[in-house]
Amino acid sequence: MQETNHHWVQAAPFRALVLWLVELTGLPWAVLAEQAEVPPAVVHRLLHGRGGRRPARIPRDCAARLLALDGHALTHLARQRR
Repeated sequence: MQETNHHWVQAAPFRALVLWLVELTGLPWAVLAEQAEVPPAVVHRLLHGRGGRRPARIPRDCAARLLALDGHALTHLARQRR
């Protein structure tokens, strides 16, 4: 099956979102990936790249799941974990 552009979205806004949520909550990015039900490898690559290059795009379904994360719920989770 051929990947087409409608399966992908720009990565930069979602990279910024994950970094903001890490800063807001203090939770590790891996916990955010778990909460969003996004493969940890996708979030790791989003933040750290591969071979020194961060991706320009991510799968649309992963982006939607990251966007659905609730900052208030994550803050509550962070408080429970302390």
